[in-house]
Amino acid sequence: MFRNAIAAMVLALFAAPLWASASDVPREVRDRAMKVDAALEKLEKEAARKPSGPPASAEVVEGDLNAWIAWRIAVEMGKYVKSIELRLLDKNCVEGKIALDLAGTPASFLVPAGADLYFAASGESRDGKIRIAMNSLYLGTQKLAPELIDTIISFVAGLQGQKAASLRDWYPLPYGIRRLESRRGRLICHYR
Repeated sequence: MFRNAIAAMVLALFAAPLWASASDVPREVRDRAMKVDAALEKLEKEAARKPSGPPASAEVVEGDLNAWIAWRIAVEMGKYVKSIELRLLDKNCVEGKIALDLAGTPASFLVPAGADLYFAASGESRDGKIRIAMNSLYLGTQKLAPELIDTIISFVAGLQGQKAASLRDWYPLPYGIRRLESRRGRLICHYR
């Protein structure tokens, strides 16, 4: 499903269960998220009807992407990440903030409750797969080794009974998505 391409990017960045409920999402945010979801669903259907022809793409602006991420966190995910906010940059780079709540977990000794992680990362996607390179990571103003994200992923995966993963792994994009591309303020999903 093409609308899951953005989720694949976000989940590949953090591969951690998230939290909230649909009622926690303000109506304006939900409306923007539904707009993105509807556009991606429409493109998915069009691509399925026209298997040949020029490659299709969908563009999502940063504000709508962040609304869509908030909605996905609220509707579909777990309980350890309160929010993710992304700033899309040129050349497949992204900066962002992750608000975590790992209180009561073994990972809380690494990241205190209510912590905000700030990061800069770059993504590489091809042949329907994506991987993320974490360039820098901060806990507030304290610089951390970017590898800490893999440690957090391992802890959270273990708590959820899931196999641990790494940001260095290649993650499949949904069927039909060949690659993702970021430009300042925009994410482009390329199909076929």
